[in-house]
Amino acid sequence: MNMTLTDVLDDWPLWGLTTKPPSNDQAKLLVGGLTNLCYQLSLDSGEYIIRIGAENTQALGIDREIEKSIHQLVSSLQFTSALRYCDDDNRYWIRDYIEGEALYDSSLGNAGAVISDSSLVYMVEQLKALHQIPVELVLSKGLTLPKVNISDKAEAYWSILEAKHIDDEMLKMKALMQVAMSEPPAGAFCLCHLDPVPANWLYTAEGLKLLDWEYAGLGHPLWDLAALLQGIVQSMGAECEESVEQRLIELYGIENLIAWRRAKVQMDYLSSLWYKAQG
Repeated sequence: MNMTLTDVLDDWPLWGLTTKPPSNDQAKLLVGGLTNLCYQLSLDSGEYIIRIGAENTQALGIDREIEKSIHQLVSSLQFTSALRYCDDDNRYWIRDYIEGEALYDSSLGNAGAVISDSSLVYMVEQLKALHQIPVELVLSKGLTLPKVNISDKAEAYWSILEAKHIDDEMLKMKALMQVAMSEPPAGAFCLCHLDPVPANWLYTAEGLKLLDWEYAGLGHPLWDLAALLQGIVQSMGAECEESVEQRLIELYGIENLIAWRRAKVQMDYLSSLWYKAQG
């Protein structure tokens, strides 16, 4: 059974963030997340985010230990906010609250929202910086990061769909699609976010910050760019796809267009399965 807010607040002596028990009134529910439950927690020591992991975390193939290790690394490099507490079973954690405005609020479903070119430039620069973190540095932090395999990630979503006994015609295509999607694009792997859609970016006084690293891992950099394109098209509308794609290719300096097309197909495949599994 998943934890409740009351369960989390009862753990307050373990956090090292306050000297008195917080009340439910000090925690404000944040809307917009598609997987986890998040609250903004106001304490005398500052503002924090409580994230309670979804009950289907394991079914979705999310490894909280890997996520925690990656989050600690990227927060030390100023990509995101610092993690303050994580309970022993990874059911919830507490991180610093970042003052800012969401680049895109998925809870409003505001398709047609405009994402400026300057924001696009900044996002690509941040992803480039992430991809340039030496793998040796990642491994030196004691992280054990297996290479992401698209078919392996998809298998978790297929398992959910099979358990629901839905869309039999689609399930008949599983074996063929899994084989077709197993080979990554050509090129070296690096640390990737793997879900850098607009809803996961926050405008702050220090620039854009990237949130929600639960799918991060050792992946192909073009997967990040393809996921970003996919998210922008979803928020701004299909008519922008061609122009945004060309801009992403230009900004990132993508030269291998065959690899790029493969990355796009693979991320579209994962995304479609994820939404069906969550539905």
